[in-house]
Amino acid sequence: MRPVQVPDLSAREVYAACISKTRPKVKARLQALTEDVVNAASEFEVAASAADLHRLIDLKTNPTDESDRAQLTKNYTQRLTNKDHPAREIYDELKIAGRLCPLCAHRDVETLDHQLPKSLYPLLAVVPLNLVPACRSCNTLKSDADPSSAYDQTLNPYFDDISKEQWLFARVHEVAPACVSFHVKPPSSWDEVLAARVLWHFKVFDLAELYGNQAGRAMTSLRYVLKRKAPSTIPAYLKDEADGGADEDPNSWKAVMFQALANSSWYINGGFALE
Repeated sequence: MRPVQVPDLSAREVYAACISKTRPKVKARLQALTEDVVNAASEFEVAASAADLHRLIDLKTNPTDESDRAQLTKNYTQRLTNKDHPAREIYDELKIAGRLCPLCAHRDVETLDHQLPKSLYPLLAVVPLNLVPACRSCNTLKSDADPSSAYDQTLNPYFDDISKEQWLFARVHEVAPACVSFHVKPPSSWDEVLAARVLWHFKVFDLAELYGNQAGRAMTSLRYVLKRKAPSTIPAYLKDEADGGADEDPNSWKAVMFQALANSSWYINGGFALE
């Protein structure tokens, strides 16, 4: 989970670009909804910054006309993402804001994820703050999840920055071959809602499995590296790897993995060599 700079794009200009090439009758209907979209964007920004997205119930029922709702959704599916549409450059600009998926902090960005699903909130279909750069796996895992409370809101990288304190930890399993598992341990300084949201985010995006699989592959290579080192040098090596990674990102799976290994006397004293 990594923060992303807030896009320098207004909901009004993105919406105008999306409807610019529509048929006259459709365009007139969509233009009439412009202020509704702009107001919805403002509501979203206030709610997202306060972890209150679950309170935007009124946006689910607006507009009431089904054809209008369908056209608002098409602003994303047939216009913003269409390589031949002038709004496509906005889609690409939003994507490159984060080369690495901020939701898993692991895979490459391939698409945009709707924080609140466009199927339920058509007025937010092309609102920039509701469009988060993401990998396809995270986008698929989240699907059309709609928060019912402050506690089940996944993090929004535009509003939530949890990169300064360590919250990701790993545990060494004393088995052959050695492996680690990952879990969330919220800092005591966090409030109850933020702690619950990070735990929920970790669960929704299956980060324990993702990081565990990556660590498993890394530890296979590490086993051969450590076997070729003098036993007395192994603790310092593991600690240096942990400290170096933590300086860059205290919650990277690799830094946390090395931290756990460096703190495991079982692993250091031969556990790493078991196969």
